[in-house]
Amino acid sequence: MQIRIEIDVKPEELRRFLGLPDVAGLQEDILAYLRDKVGDASETFHPGDFVRQNISSLRKNKAWRKLMDGVEAVEAEEREERRRQQAARKGGARKSGARSDDES
Repeated sequence: MQIRIEIDVKPEELRRFLGLPDVAGLQEDILAYLRDKVGDASETFHPGDFVRQNISSLRKNKAWRKLMDGVEAVEAEEREERRRQQAARKGGARKSGARSDDES
């Protein structure tokens, strides 16, 4: 036996039915407040100054170190791959050069 019940209700109606408070006005007030604060801060905020002032703290942060270790590992892998490709090209050029000498 299978019973299927489908309820078509708007979020506001469900909230009211469950007795949850209406926080839409509060959300709008908080968002307006945050927009004002971010707008005010963006006028005086200079990312370069912020980084310069906080770089020593950032370098001590475990998450930052973990991120940078990962970046360094990826860069090392990329350098190694480029080195291998260059070595393979040089080796291929030598082999093709040796063939042309043998064919002459």
